[in-house]
Amino acid sequence: MNNPKNKLLIQLTILTLSIILIFVILSTPSLFEFTWNQILRDLFPGTEYFFRIITELGGTQVYFAIFFTLFWAVNKDGAKSLMIVYASSNFVNYYAKSIIANNRPPQSEWILIGASHLSTPSGHAMSSTIYWGYGSIRIKKLLMWVFSIAIIVLVGLSRMYLGVHWFGDVLTGWLFGIVILVLVWIFEQPLRSSLSKYNPMIIYLGLALVSLIIMIFSEFFYAQEHNIGTTAGKMIGISIGLALEYKFLNFEINRESLSKSRFILRISMGLIIYLILSLVLYLIIPSDVVWLVAIEYLIIFIVGLVIWPLIFTKLNF
Repeated sequence: MNNPKNKLLIQLTILTLSIILIFVILSTPSLFEFTWNQILRDLFPGTEYFFRIITELGGTQVYFAIFFTLFWAVNKDGAKSLMIVYASSNFVNYYAKSIIANNRPPQSEWILIGASHLSTPSGHAMSSTIYWGYGSIRIKKLLMWVFSIAIIVLVGLSRMYLGVHWFGDVLTGWLFGIVILVLVWIFEQPLRSSLSKYNPMIIYLGLALVSLIIMIFSEFFYAQEHNIGTTAGKMIGISIGLALEYKFLNFEINRESLSKSRFILRISMGLIIYLILSLVLYLIIPSDVVWLVAIEYLIIFIVGLVIWPLIFTKLNF
């Protein structure tokens, strides 16, 4: 693996095989039949509440909570990279869904949860592969890999068990996630080197501007059932939040001076604020208005990346 040519060969092989498998799966109608879901239900009868809990490990709220925890008190740079990779992948999922245009299983088969947009690839399966996979790549611990693979597999199966995705959706979701992870594996370091010469403010605001342009274009020329405000709003919120934090705070995490009690207080209070804010915004902002949904995420990230760090740095905890 130390040989650059061998490493590139492995990367390209994984990338090529994953793309080929995506097309094979999409060309296999039998993988988009409910038979597979029923087999899973028969294997694990009466576990719908277990899978309902598991499916949240591939959901936005859990991802945001982990991200904020890392950003506030563990590893700011790692948190930034993780969230930017995750938010970028949401655009891929949005457009892949719209291009493939597969409908979900019938609503009569859904258990405990609902879903409101197209089906292939599974967003939960894809996002969990990217989020937990990228985290494992950064941490480089065997236990983390085992834990992450278990979550990735269980999250994908939960979507089938709960009836909101076909088997083919989950398989393509995992493969899309692998494709993105390999592309990050190939291009992350060269991209970091190229961007290191620029002011981070320019990079963050550039990401926000590109996301805004994509959102406007998609809303007026490529509107889909799935709200692009959810996808673009995450990147806009993250980028503007990071830009403001860099400009006005740029706080550092001092692990040596951060006692266990201060760590717990910083995280617990911050997550409580985040959860209350998310609930309030969810209740007052219509989920079908693109601009308002984007503003919802902008508010969440400004509070999480700027206002709460300002509070705990000023109060020294």
